[in-house]
Amino acid sequence: MAKFNFRLQAVIKVKEIQEKKIQRELAQIKKRILQEQAHLEDLEGERERMVSSSPLNGKVRAADAAMHQDYIRKISDEIHFENARLENLAEFETKKIDEVLDVKKDKEAIEHLKEKRLEEYRRELDHKEQILLDAVAQRLGS
Repeated sequence: MAKFNFRLQAVIKVKEIQEKKIQRELAQIKKRILQEQAHLEDLEGERERMVSSSPLNGKVRAADAAMHQDYIRKISDEIHFENARLENLAEFETKKIDEVLDVKKDKEAIEHLKEKRLEEYRRELDHKEQILLDAVAQRLGS
């Protein structure tokens, strides 16, 4: 009897390749999120250091105080933009997770179909074997 051949096996392979590709992309996104979070923490630490070392303690020129405030404002703006980048990355991460789940769901549906077809194939083999055994027993019995 011929070996079981599932016609959609190539589709399963394609889905597996898609899943691995999307998972690699997701891992890169997560790595980027961690890098951006570390950068955000550095910026927040720098802002706190600048705020706590305010040049308003003692004699300071007005230009130095203005430059200090400008620097703090610049860091605050960078923190704002970094938070926006993190939000965008989080949204992109969510979309990639959804993509992975969709591909997995598709692959599992096809694999379930494969299992059903394999079971049907096995039942058919058993049925044919039973017919063959009945024919042999009939010949031996006559």
